[in-house]
Amino acid sequence: MPKAPAAARPAPVVAAPTPLPAAPNLLPMFETAHYFQPNTWFYQCYGKLPQRLNFQLAGKEDRQKLLGQLAEYYDLEAATVAQIKAHEKSGAAAELVHQALLLAPELLLLLDDRGGYGDRGAFIYHSAATDKAALDQLVTLLQALLEVGEQERHRIHVLRLAYSDLEFTPLSIKVPELDLATHYNDDLLPIHDIIVERLRQPQDKGIVILHGPPGTGKTSYIRHLCGLLDKPKLFIPPNLAARIADPEFINLLHDNTNSILLIEDAEELLLKREGGRGGSAVSNLLNLSDGLLADCFHIQVVCTFNTDLARIDSALLRKGRLIAAYHFQPLVQAKAQALATALGQTALVDGPLALTDVYNRDAPAFDATPSNGRIGFGQVR
Repeated sequence: MPKAPAAARPAPVVAAPTPLPAAPNLLPMFETAHYFQPNTWFYQCYGKLPQRLNFQLAGKEDRQKLLGQLAEYYDLEAATVAQIKAHEKSGAAAELVHQALLLAPELLLLLDDRGGYGDRGAFIYHSAATDKAALDQLVTLLQALLEVGEQERHRIHVLRLAYSDLEFTPLSIKVPELDLATHYNDDLLPIHDIIVERLRQPQDKGIVILHGPPGTGKTSYIRHLCGLLDKPKLFIPPNLAARIADPEFINLLHDNTNSILLIEDAEELLLKREGGRGGSAVSNLLNLSDGLLADCFHIQVVCTFNTDLARIDSALLRKGRLIAAYHFQPLVQAKAQALATALGQTALVDGPLALTDVYNRDAPAFDATPSNGRIGFGQVR
């Protein structure tokens, strides 16, 4: 007898898969160079923009000292939101470049190599909702590691391009032992007193113009001036001078208020605005030295150049904007002779002589001279 067909089994009920939670979009938290963006991160997490406190530590080693102190209170590995380390030398430990630590709700500490503070920068991001005790403790730890102003006398912050972005990098400089009365003509001394007095004023503005032929001591004077001033000095190399018209440069100044802008060989930047040439850069310079930006950033400007003062935009020389202007010239014969004698030279000086020529009288001179219809270099004896 045939078997009755088996009853059809019901199809198994398969539950619909639980959709995975959407991954957060982390791209806005990092810039094109893969650096963590604390403002964006703070807004994504808390729906508000943070307040920021900037700290310039005394030295690079103070970052590790700070991390050691924080490790007594926090689990730093768990607190780390983002971190970059660089392996640059064989056999050497990786160096910390960038680290963000969430120490408490709405309390973010960023250690970052970028910006005017270089590898000594520490930044606190917080809000009104941040635990006050935790914030005060962190501020106290950082304040104990701050540098004293005198360290700025042996350092400049050089503007450079990093991954197509502008940033300031701190570099040490040698401050010469320079007797102004011996190395410069007498008319510099009263101008020097005016320059130093104004550049030492906090929250001030204005422009200093130093001009004259090459070799008359402008750069040596700038080094000497740096050694007298505690304010940060922001050095703009000639190839980036035009970038002071960029909005990105204004953002940099926001982090470097109450500073001195040093612009050497600034001829192209300061020339009269004719035919649209250099207009934006000069306008920004005018605004920084005595305009709305001066009231915001308190930036003072020191410019040097070799061209004639008559070729410079006259707006830069306006009273109230101009702190001082000085024309460096060769040392008068008596001054040049006295300096040459002090240097142990026996040959007489028979006229005015540039400072560099006094120091290098025995060095061979070279001049580009044509030879047999070709351009070459020959020693001048």
